[in-house]
Amino acid sequence: MVHVLHITNGESVVEGFRQGSLSGEYLSWIDVLHEGPVPLCSTLEELSRIRGRFIAAIGWDTHERRHATFAERNCTLQSFREHEDVVLWFEHDLFDQLQLIQLLDWFASHEAGSTKLSLIQAGTYLGSLTGVELLALLPSRQEVTTQQLALGHQAWHAFCAPNPSGLSGLAAQDFAALPYLASALRRFLEEYPSTRDGLSRTEQQLLRAAASGHEKREQIYFAAGKSEKAIFMGDSSVYLRLERLADGPAPALERLPRNSYRITNHGRKLLAGEADWIRDRGGIDLWLGGVHLHGADAAWRWDADRKALRAA
Repeated sequence: MVHVLHITNGESVVEGFRQGSLSGEYLSWIDVLHEGPVPLCSTLEELSRIRGRFIAAIGWDTHERRHATFAERNCTLQSFREHEDVVLWFEHDLFDQLQLIQLLDWFASHEAGSTKLSLIQAGTYLGSLTGVELLALLPSRQEVTTQQLALGHQAWHAFCAPNPSGLSGLAAQDFAALPYLASALRRFLEEYPSTRDGLSRTEQQLLRAAASGHEKREQIYFAAGKSEKAIFMGDSSVYLRLERLADGPAPALERLPRNSYRITNHGRKLLAGEADWIRDRGGIDLWLGGVHLHGADAAWRWDADRKALRAA
């Protein structure tokens, strides 16, 4: 028996575990939940099939390989009672907080038996830590409480709901039990199209970076990230948005050779609030958690001035 199962956000942290010779088995949760459909499903396997199809559709993996990866991941999770301890390692940003509430929701509906479930809530990026630094965090783990399980369940169901009102209500609060959750949810709501220009906050940041003279996609990625208090989006997610901004009947970016982009006149009008990204493209087809925005306009938009979602 491996006494401890460590569950964390990705392979970079797992590599740190190996470097630090952290005792136990490692599980990377390997899903980018702020991308694509995350509807409420009755089982983890059902959601994994939906996630696998989406990831294959955007070209991040083959359907077969992702199906096998998720199946292995889910099998390891479901065997958690074979371990004396399960330690959840998650940091402060949106990427991690969504994974955390998914796992808390799952554990809330599964009896732990004699297995102890604990949590490390890091206010720094775990992937940037050395093995020694990760080992130093282990004593900070605390046993997961019933309050944390209940809050994870509530937040996950709100995230997966087809109407974002519940999530908006949670984002307006702060929770001592999960101190990074509310700010992460507020950042997620800013990915809804703006009432001002139809762009998400990330898309606005990318266009501003391009407007300032950055052309290579790596430069745009790093420049846009400087506007984030807690960076949650990897380069693949950013490159997906750059391609989206360069598509359609009225592109905001012009593609250049060698993975580079230049802002268009339409992109400058968007930044000036003189155009609307959704209406100029003829509509929207976008998933944000369990919410599917589709049609001639978005059913929900983010009002940055009021810091609130508004229904169309």
